[in-house]
Amino acid sequence: MPELPEVERARKLIQETCVGYTIAEVDSVEDKIVYTAGTDHEEFANEIKGRTITGCERKGKTFWMTLSGDGRYPVMHFGMTGMIQLKGQEPTWYRRRPKESADVWPPKFYKFVLKLQPQEGSVASEARELAFIDARRLGRLRLVPSPVTAHPPVSLLGFDPILSHPSFEDFQEILKKKKGTIKGVIMDQAFSAGVGNWVADEVLFQSRIHPSTPVPLLTPDQILALHDQLHEVCQTAVDVNADSKSFPEGWLFRWRWGKGAAKNKKGKKAKEQDEEGEEDVEPAGKSFLALPDGTPATIKFIEVGGRTTALVEEVQKMPEGVEIKPKITKGSKKKVKEEEEEEDADSEGDDVEKPEKPARSTTKRQRAVVAKKQKAPDVDVTEEEEEEEKPAPKEDFEEGCQAPGSNDQETINETLKSLGAQTTFAKVSRII
Repeated sequence: MPELPEVERARKLIQETCVGYTIAEVDSVEDKIVYTAGTDHEEFANEIKGRTITGCERKGKTFWMTLSGDGRYPVMHFGMTGMIQLKGQEPTWYRRRPKESADVWPPKFYKFVLKLQPQEGSVASEARELAFIDARRLGRLRLVPSPVTAHPPVSLLGFDPILSHPSFEDFQEILKKKKGTIKGVIMDQAFSAGVGNWVADEVLFQSRIHPSTPVPLLTPDQILALHDQLHEVCQTAVDVNADSKSFPEGWLFRWRWGKGAAKNKKGKKAKEQDEEGEEDVEPAGKSFLALPDGTPATIKFIEVGGRTTALVEEVQKMPEGVEIKPKITKGSKKKVKEEEEEEDADSEGDDVEKPEKPARSTTKRQRAVVAKKQKAPDVDVTEEEEEEEKPAPKEDFEEGCQAPGSNDQETINETLKSLGAQTTFAKVSRII
């Protein structure tokens, strides 16, 4: 998920390339999940059309454009895979580069495209286009009155480690009121806005604090280190425009994607997978994350508050008497990868709403089991292919079995075949 540094990069792009341009047209796509808080895509487009972009602001992982004239402002949240893209440039991708070229326009999975025109008398002369993209539909778009900071979702956020980092004294007072694990606290958007999974792990590694440490057991020195590193890690990442290859060599981020010390000690490369190939995130010429004495660190993975968590136990020790959860085993590697990639803003305290899923009847659940048994072998696909080319959902299979004329075995066999099911009516009957 894009975190504070990645969202700040997107904000900078809009600030530097779109301010002073008028929104001449808006090409919006209907999406009742992404457009939220009572805003639909048509209302969104109509309210911002004809207004001039005067700035772009951010708090935590939420950002918004300020516009001329009366009316509300467009407020955006990337969710898990959201991006913005200026026509002719690469999108502001995080970890996985989109498969499509920057020349493909409009981009795949766009939710809106702003067609921008320079104002009369402006130094700029060329028209521009800006798109908001979200393949997995976990981002959010809404209209919010000015000042945006006085209204939800922004009014519900805690301090921003870059924009409004508290003094050490104030930080101590805020922390005294908290319970639970320290990682859970700093990922709570009502506490520190913009801190997600990788930022939290980096902050705790640099602070030498075990992620599962109960907040009341933190020492004064640990609280001071935590206060300083919350700002330092975010500021360092922002200073290099969220370019992970420019992060410091001693950062856990540069090694965490390798899934542990076994790979580090053997000198194998930890890779950051993208859709066009693999990109090194390890420092050039290095084969392991080094401890202060120069020996290889042992990177382990545990679960803290339901989140995959990277740590180095040699320097991140639990207080005595506190039980440590077992690290994730090798057999759980696939689960770890999915959790690491599919961080969801809702579990971090963000304002991303999930659509409710209707309850299934017992009969439908039984048929879903049948469909699962007949599932084809797993095939590696990209995120985009999952969205566009996934097989017919189980509900379609169920409806096919219940369609008029379902007593006709021949009709059912044809229906099953059209849905790609590798079975027949006779086989299904025996299983049921």
